[in-house]
Amino acid sequence: MPESQEDIDALLAEVSALADQAVADITGPDTLDTEPAVPPPAVVANQPAVTAPRPPRSPVPKDSRKSNVERILNLEVPVIVRLAERVMPLLDVVNLCTGAIIEFDKPSDSELDLMINNKCIGNGQAVKVGENFGLRINHIGSVQERIRAMGGGLH
Repeated sequence: MPESQEDIDALLAEVSALADQAVADITGPDTLDTEPAVPPPAVVANQPAVTAPRPPRSPVPKDSRKSNVERILNLEVPVIVRLAERVMPLLDVVNLCTGAIIEFDKPSDSELDLMINNKCIGNGQAVKVGENFGLRINHIGSVQERIRAMGGGLH
């Protein structure tokens, strides 16, 4: 388990790179902008702009990419269904007690948000599955959007 913030940041960067590669492998390389953002070159006194050459990409062996995709697809992530959201004064939160009811400005039959990494990736209706609750998905984002939601906002 990572113990320091540097270890966590390095692990998140690795997962983000693997997620980008997985998106490219799943959806095709043309749907993912893997080139670093480069600011427009400065133009000085009607002289042509000069840009630095980009270093060539080192090819990733196909077996390695497949292994990376398999690693990503085997990760377990928390899936959250958000009922509603509300901002309350801290005093009201401190005074909450058993049996208290918090009212939300959302109709009881409205769609619930499906979230990964605190990012909404879809929505649906609550359903009963045996003795449990479930979510019937009415809308879901693209595979690329779902994978990016797991990246933790590293892009």
